[in-house]
Amino acid sequence: MLVIFGFKNSSRNLGLAQATCPRCGHRAAQRVDRRKRAFSVFFIPIVPLGSSYEATCTACGVSTGISRAQAEGILAAAY
Repeated sequence: MLVIFGFKNSSRNLGLAQATCPRCGHRAAQRVDRRKRAFSVFFIPIVPLGSSYEATCTACGVSTGISRAQAEGILAAAY
């Protein structure tokens, strides 16, 4: 019997918001993404292993890991 298992990574864009980049210092649009990781069997995600958030500066392209509260704060400021 052959069992195929591994890890599945997925990313979802949550939105864009104006914020100051911690690296370049410019006030530019920050793209906020949520990344999820799960254990999968036969390419079907079975057990979620967690999620992380990151903001990517559109001016310099640097991605910075942020917390969920920071992601919600950045997106709330946009609306």
